[in-house]
Amino acid sequence: MNKKGIIIVTILIILVVIFGLWMSGIIPKQIARIAATNYLKKNFPKKQYEYVNIEWSSSFGEYVIQFKDENGEMVGFLMNNKYFPITPGQGTFGLEDSYRVEYEEITDINDFYHHSITSKYQDLRTLSENYTKEQAQKDNCFILGAMVHNDYLYHEFMDKYNKKENAFIRVVQSTVEGDIFIIDMLYEARNNKIHLVKDNTRDKFSAQEDRRITYKTYEKTGIWSYQNSSYWVSYNGELPDDSKAEYAMNSGDLFIIATINSII
Repeated sequence: MNKKGIIIVTILIILVVIFGLWMSGIIPKQIARIAATNYLKKNFPKKQYEYVNIEWSSSFGEYVIQFKDENGEMVGFLMNNKYFPITPGQGTFGLEDSYRVEYEEITDINDFYHHSITSKYQDLRTLSENYTKEQAQKDNCFILGAMVHNDYLYHEFMDKYNKKENAFIRVVQSTVEGDIFIIDMLYEARNNKIHLVKDNTRDKFSAQEDRRITYKTYEKTGIWSYQNSSYWVSYNGELPDDSKAEYAMNSGDLFIIATINSII
């Protein structure tokens, strides 16, 4: 065989090998990995992702690719097209929402529960109507009533707050009649803001119009001493003295989270 023939045969063999690698998914997987990595770098510049795995999903008809972030949290999404997967698909919207919330700003209750730090707790809006203090204790909540449970969570929250680190706590409290209300509290260090969600739907002795879930934001949180008691509060501006207390409590600038005389 002459030189020209050898070149042609070699080219044909290379093409057959490439075709085989392509059809088997080996090359498309590498294309998907490169495209997905570039997508993450471009759209999430403040995060660090490490490639973990990619597999073809016959049920989706797309590649499922997985990465882990700098905190070891796994993320995954789909890459479209079996043979030329360069476009990210399903799974990216949630990823982009979470990133926006965490690195830009929380603007409402939906954003609140998209933040990575709240992801370890069930969305307060989806909790059972019969949710109890016993279940709350199992769920690692700070519980206040006749007995106090998991008070270390309060100290951990305040320690992170004072260090200007993201922090979250779920507070479950008994009413005088024995019902409960729940408060979810997130400190967003990036914007130095307190976000607070209160679920008052389980308080059967409250007015009907008050049995709802509310979302508010405050500038600060801390301890307020008033009439020989210590209160954990969220507030705007400065804490009021006794002469201005009644006005402040009705202004929307002061929210009493709990009476905590015994744990500070």
